Amino acid sequence: MELGTRQTARAGIDWSSLNLFLLLLSALVVCGWILWPFLPALTGAVVLAVVTRTPVLWLRRRVGRPALAAALALIAIVLIIVTPTVFVAYSVGQHVLDVSRALQAGTPEHEVSRFFDRHPDLAGVARRLAENFEPGQAFDRAVAAGARRLAIFLGHSVTALIEIVVMLFVLFFLFRDPDEALRTLRGLLPLRGEETEYLLERSTRAIRALVLGRFAVAAIQGIVAGLIFLALGVGGAELLGSLTMLLALVPAAGAYAVWLPVAVYLLLVHHWIKAVILIAAGMLVISTLDNILYPVLVGSHLRLHTVPIFLAMIGGVWLFGVSGLLLGPILFNLTASLLAIWSSRARGEPLPLD
Repeated sequence: MELGTRQTARAGIDWSSLNLFLLLLSALVVCGWILWPFLPALTGAVVLAVVTRTPVLWLRRRVGRPALAAALALIAIVLIIVTPTVFVAYSVGQHVLDVSRALQAGTPEHEVSRFFDRHPDLAGVARRLAENFEPGQAFDRAVAAGARRLAIFLGHSVTALIEIVVMLFVLFFLFRDPDEALRTLRGLLPLRGEETEYLLERSTRAIRALVLGRFAVAAIQGIVAGLIFLALGVGGAELLGSLTMLLALVPAAGAYAVWLPVAVYLLLVHHWIKAVILIAAGMLVISTLDNILYPVLVGSHLRLHTVPIFLAMIGGVWLFGVSGLLLGPILFNLTASLLAIWSSRARGEPLPLD
């Protein structure tokens, strides 16, 4: 009887293992569901922990107390990154609010009329373009769309503050217990020792290259552009600088998509000197900073190819929201690393050297 049971178990399905797998899968789905609202916060904490690992380790050696070093590093993150980001976001929000109020009050219509009164040649061109649609209906649709976007933006601001608090909370423990976090991660990965190290090393290098080579350079371009707009007296300098930073992440558009239209506008309103200065600063400074800063901050050997990064960012934003700007390229790199591990196993060859 016992022999027959063992033979049936070998020949049939191992129901115990299958039930355990289904139970584990269900638990993972529930945990993912619970953590999904905090995905941007967790992504930000992990990325900041990876990028700042070297200075934080130096600080731990200098201070000698992990908790104190983690607290000091967290304070530095708040002062250097979080506070300026919140300030810029608040300024951009105020500009969006002002634009929405102006649209609802009809101010743009008066300004446009005054502009075309001063420039009759452009008025004729605008009149011919406006013959194919109803400007009143288009204006009403624009006001309604702007109001909806503003409500969504204000609602998301509270969520953003909560995510910042969660990110800083998680980041403190990543700063304080980095070895424990890495040990836990290594234990969860179903890979051999050298494969785990290969995956972690490539992921770390990709995150540093992405953040330092893309986001840091784009942020610097946005700051420089905002200062130039402010010095030239262009309205909404903070908003234009933030837009420059966002478009600088997109290789196909770049900073040209912001400063060039502003320069054209300055030419149309006959601010010739300001337009020439902006064109010169845009071509020689704003749009060339990435070529200068990327090798300095990252190095050419860590350069990620433009096409997959661009597609990963766009698809990541579509799937994950704002955090997809980081998650998309990171997941692409993770998939490429796993494919390399699988290929080396199938061929019986060592892992490729970077």
